[in-house]
Amino acid sequence: MTKLKKVLLTSIICLVLMVLGTILTFFILGRSFLVIDDNPEENADAIIVLSGGAGRLSYAMQWYEPGTPVILTNSTKYATTREHALELGIDSSDIIEEPEAEDTYTNATLSRAIMQEKGFNSALVVTSDYHTRRTKMTFNKIYDSSGIELSYAAAPSHFSEDGPMSRSDHFTAVSEYLKLSGYWLTLFIF
Repeated sequence: MTKLKKVLLTSIICLVLMVLGTILTFFILGRSFLVIDDNPEENADAIIVLSGGAGRLSYAMQWYEPGTPVILTNSTKYATTREHALELGIDSSDIIEEPEAEDTYTNATLSRAIMQEKGFNSALVVTSDYHTRRTKMTFNKIYDSSGIELSYAAAPSHFSEDGPMSRSDHFTAVSEYLKLSGYWLTLFIF
């Protein structure tokens, strides 16, 4: 067997094992494992709203007070645009736009740069309920040596943590577990 075939075969076996491990983990831990909600009550220096979910910004309004900076990651997406924030009642001077993030990892790295540039010491990170486990893992790793304290809020979404599983719940959970596995490998192994 040539070296290329061995590498290809090893890669395929690793991928299959990762997918099977992810599916097995999903059946053992269930949907509720994906959801983390710190139930934040304290005011943070800033609120970071991740793009990707329609209800995230409106959910963040529970903690918003005039004078609290709101960082909109990937502010080009409908749910996290400046216009949408203004419609919800966020003061224009409190909006900090970050237009380049394309995934959870870049949400974390680019928002960390903003947090450090502005001298903020704490943030409330708002994302969809099903996305909080991966968000917390990623942000905690990226912010690890920054000295910035983070808490997390899980915005309600279409996702149901318990009860009968809809087709949408099934797709979301399996997809999120696969992404969680990939992020874990990237953040902690490679």
